Amino acid sequence: MTIQFPATKNIKNAIRQEIGQTVVFVIQGVPHACTVCSGANLYDSVNDTSLDPFCPVCSGRYWLVEDVESGILSHVRWRTGDESDFGIAGATFTGDCTVTIDAESLSEDQIVKIKKIKADNRYLKAFRTIKRGVPTRDRIRFVCKEVGKE
Repeated sequence: MTIQFPATKNIKNAIRQEIGQTVVFVIQGVPHACTVCSGANLYDSVNDTSLDPFCPVCSGRYWLVEDVESGILSHVRWRTGDESDFGIAGATFTGDCTVTIDAESLSEDQIVKIKKIKADNRYLKAFRTIKRGVPTRDRIRFVCKEVGKE
């Protein structure tokens, strides 16, 4: 007996278009050398820093990383204060917010490099990534905790 699952990807995308919002994902960029220090050949290969600690561009770090901000249409669901998730091991932290995106919106490399997420003018830190969908994984859910809220 074979189970036939309906093709729901288009329906999920239509729902995300209707009730979704653009969420900004801040992704760590690729490191590049300081233009001043590399031009003057001031790279310290032993310490992986610059030989000029007073460089006006890198302040002696040599490597500069510029974060990339990417706005992605997402379904955001904020948790209410009285929700709890009880499992086998007891209460489980469910996060302050879940952000669900299309699986093709971010690559695996970008998912690993997510520094923070901005939704509803709040900054979030993703602490769990869950791939969802049947029969194929067609969306990614991030379980997030609000930054600065303990």
